[in-house]
Amino acid sequence: MNAIDLLLTGHTTPGLYRLLHRGNTAAIGAIVATHGWRFFHLDGRHARDKATFLAAAAAAMAFPAYFGHNWDAFEECVNDLSWAPASGYVLLYDHLWWLACDSAPAWQSACAILQEASRNWSKEGIPFYTLVRGTHGCGGITAVLGDQHL
Repeated sequence: MNAIDLLLTGHTTPGLYRLLHRGNTAAIGAIVATHGWRFFHLDGRHARDKATFLAAAAAAMAFPAYFGHNWDAFEECVNDLSWAPASGYVLLYDHLWWLACDSAPAWQSACAILQEASRNWSKEGIPFYTLVRGTHGCGGITAVLGDQHL
């Protein structure tokens, strides 16, 4: 079983993980969709600070027009997702190192919100995973994730 299969079959606790699998993003999204889950892809090359991260996340997750482009609004949206109903969620965040290395406080805020969203969705019986790729050995990522990888 590969990393994506492990999370789709419930063998991996919902949360935030470094994804070592280098598979094609569209193929990963297609596999996720076949399980009735929603797949979001955040391209971190467009997220280098708080403002650009929030804009990229809003676009990737199709946040409603009322999204306020601040941390409270981001937290509200990732814990709601009523506009994107699904039996599970996977956010693939590629090229994370741009944010984590260039704007560590923004990465720490985003990370904390995404981890809390996983816990909140789990209480509802709905898995929410954030998978990060392209970490390039950034110390801020290792400090948060440690050895948590798929």
